Amino acid sequence: MTLVSNITKSQKQYTENMQSSKTNLYLFQFSFLYGNEIYLPYSVGALWAYARTLPEINKHIEKKNFVILREQPTDIVERLENPGIVAFSTYVWNFEMSVAVARLIKERYPNCLIIFGGPQIPDSIRLEDFFERYPFIDIAVHGEGEITFSEILLAHINGGDFKTIPGLTYRGFTTEMRTRVRDLNIFPSPYLTGVFDELLTLPYHYQTVWETDRGCPYACTFCDWGSMTAQKMFQFDDNRIYKEMELFAEMKISHVYMGNANFGIFPRDVEIARRIAEINEKHGGYPQKIRVNFAKNDAERVFEIAKIFNKQKMDKGITLSVQSMDPETLTTIKRSNLKFDTLSSFVKKYEEEGIDTVVEIIVGLPGETYKTFKDGIESLLGASAHNSLWIYRCTVLPNAPMNYKEYKEKHQIKTIRTPIELNHTVPGLDPVQEYEETIWETATLPQADVIRTLVLAWAVQTFHALGLLEVVAIYANKLNNIKYTNFYERLIEYAEQNPNTSLGQEYLAIKEKIENAIKNGGSWESIVPEYNEQTWALEEASYLRFMLQLQTFFSEINGFLDFLQRSEGFTFDLETLSDVLKYQEAVIVRDKNTGVTELKVGSSVHSFFRGTVMGNDEKLQKGNYLIKITDVHDFNGDKNRYATEVVFWGRRGGKSLHQEVEEVSMQPVIKQK
Repeated sequence: MTLVSNITKSQKQYTENMQSSKTNLYLFQFSFLYGNEIYLPYSVGALWAYARTLPEINKHIEKKNFVILREQPTDIVERLENPGIVAFSTYVWNFEMSVAVARLIKERYPNCLIIFGGPQIPDSIRLEDFFERYPFIDIAVHGEGEITFSEILLAHINGGDFKTIPGLTYRGFTTEMRTRVRDLNIFPSPYLTGVFDELLTLPYHYQTVWETDRGCPYACTFCDWGSMTAQKMFQFDDNRIYKEMELFAEMKISHVYMGNANFGIFPRDVEIARRIAEINEKHGGYPQKIRVNFAKNDAERVFEIAKIFNKQKMDKGITLSVQSMDPETLTTIKRSNLKFDTLSSFVKKYEEEGIDTVVEIIVGLPGETYKTFKDGIESLLGASAHNSLWIYRCTVLPNAPMNYKEYKEKHQIKTIRTPIELNHTVPGLDPVQEYEETIWETATLPQADVIRTLVLAWAVQTFHALGLLEVVAIYANKLNNIKYTNFYERLIEYAEQNPNTSLGQEYLAIKEKIENAIKNGGSWESIVPEYNEQTWALEEASYLRFMLQLQTFFSEINGFLDFLQRSEGFTFDLETLSDVLKYQEAVIVRDKNTGVTELKVGSSVHSFFRGTVMGNDEKLQKGNYLIKITDVHDFNGDKNRYATEVVFWGRRGGKSLHQEVEEVSMQPVIKQK
């Protein structure tokens, strides 16, 4: 690390900015507008909440506006009034927008001091050519920003000498690292101190970021949380956090995003959850929803918290972030998971409690191979993570250990810059494209296998997690010992060999999109205009397209099932298979109400399926059964509402399949041999 010695540059540029009265300060934290909802700018709000407690700053600095809307950069800069200082909080979703605005500000106001901070700013030892690429940025702040920012403002007031301020780089000169603050309660709450009052007059519904503690005790190499916070954890006082939650309720906030890395890691977190539920009850259901990053290995405490939120209907589901099931990969990424038996039991417990679950896994982690990824998917489906599986691409963040030069070289990590995947937004409206670094090859996963893995991930999510062939795959697995992943590999093979089918056409389109992104940096955007204008994850878009031709899709599936039997060397019981296919097609939710569907079948297909999904060893019984499926939806052909409620909102918890299903035995059961 290089310490600042002397800054010989003239300080005249700073005094020029000092007006006879006050220097104008603007704070930028760009966010996306979802409908009429947008996040309050918590990070820059926290900076100003602390800075304005210092009399000298209040005397000489005039905080003008918070700038949060993603508009044309030229329009944004045009509205600024002689800015003397501008500060940007940046992450992967707003860095390019911030850069575009900052560049124009420096062109128009060359003496304006431009400060960048946030997780997207590389640590001082990894800055490399940062200031050569962004010469209009004057100061990069590293790590926790409240005190550093205030000291920058004080230094600016007193002539612009930044050389004694820890935690920053000024035009290539880096100061010593700043020690993190242990007592977070020295920082005023931006919510409780009225910092955001100016924004509350605007015609938007706000969402909030909320912290009860800071830090992360883990050092997962794909994540920048532990590296940024030096793995130490410090807490805000109970009094502050309860007052903030009361305020959110009074403001009728719809969505609170919890900024903790591991909620549930402290015993007090259970009581915090109870208080949140009480506040929600007291204020008529506000805040409506809370999204939590749960502790990784405190399973019992997390389960208790999840039950509290679920009972109050506040939860956004429970996320079990396993990332990989391969022991060597977990060692490589410095990650530990719940043991398989524990994971399986908790998936079952959440299902029994009616709590939507998401089991996350990542494609492209160093150490992972196609085989270990495939085996991991098999294990998770065996643990009953049937409609809860979410698979993500591995991207490299600036301050994640995975971005360290020695780590990248050791694991031969290669990335490509791809447009950031922002699902459920309308493309083409954003004035500046954001990007992320996507892994396209590692020492254990060559590019061809990255593509192959992503295709398998697409198939498992489209046809299993979203339910199109989930019943059939479970039947093949339980009654014919066909591995789930073999089922979907064969489906991919069949699609490739039959390009004229609806399945084949969709497969080819998806594979082309994946290859274009991984090889050429192409977009991940996928739009289904028959439903709406927004973007969807690849598997969601495929699901919606199959729903447009569902009858055709199922008429072609018999061809695949014949291929599966020949390839795997087994034979289905044709009568039972007919029942399974009949039930599979009928249980899928459509955009038009199907009323009450009655199926007469020769086996207990429904209870067998539901038992398996719930993690029970349910046997398929032969006999005469009546299955009654009641459609409780009222979409009335509204494809936009269908896609939003079933796929966007309803993907957690398997809402693409009917939940109101009754199965009645019409005669004594004869057990199948």
